[in-house]
Amino acid sequence: MFRRERNMLELKDPVTVVGDIHGQYFDFVKLLDVGGNPETTKYLFLGDFVDRGNFSIEVIMLLFSIKINYPSTIFIIRGNHECRQMTSFFNFRDECLAKYDLEIYDKIMEAFDTMPLGCLVNGRFIAVHGGISPSMETLSDLNTINRFSEPPKSGIFCDLIWSDPVEAENGIATERYKPNETRGCSYIYSKDAVNAFLKRNKLLSVIRAHEAQLEGYKLHKWNGANEFPAVITVFSAPNYCDVYNNKGAVIKFENNTLNI
Repeated sequence: MFRRERNMLELKDPVTVVGDIHGQYFDFVKLLDVGGNPETTKYLFLGDFVDRGNFSIEVIMLLFSIKINYPSTIFIIRGNHECRQMTSFFNFRDECLAKYDLEIYDKIMEAFDTMPLGCLVNGRFIAVHGGISPSMETLSDLNTINRFSEPPKSGIFCDLIWSDPVEAENGIATERYKPNETRGCSYIYSKDAVNAFLKRNKLLSVIRAHEAQLEGYKLHKWNGANEFPAVITVFSAPNYCDVYNNKGAVIKFENNTLNI
């Protein structure tokens, strides 16, 4: 089912957008109550379903199950944890071995290798796990990627799932893109980088996940308080790792209106 989908999905509202879940199964079940019945509610999941939490296998089995049952309403893109390198370093591989076996782990990894990488929502919002890339001039560049593999350590594919916005509240940095030393790969992108990308592609905003947020979301209002946020971060794992004491959030798009 994933293999038949393009690298970049295209969806119209109404749609509920979900950020990182990270193996927090009971929070995921609660999230589906808040977000709407998967049978009748269109969902876009932005990746990072596994690792960190202790119930990653339950999360991914439920996610795959609702995708199989409701293929016209459930859409899923890949995060940086949907790969062998991260799941071996963190706890998902060990969890699979403890609860099932290596074959189950390998089959899930093969499924991860086929997940789409982004989504265009209402023709105005680009939704990805991490962010934009200096190697991606236009949206059509995203569809040139051969995604059916373990993510590379550089390039558009890597940046889509790994990059971050600058931490400065005004979005200003000395360079449009600077190496992301915190992550150990990819880039940190600035206000100028985002604005140039949005203008070039006639977009309004970048919607992404990838970073824990105290309120469950962050509106990066780099262009001024009265302008639409250039970047919106959504994070859907409340009390992340049982220590962050953060809220979890989802975004509901309806009638061209965005509610968090």
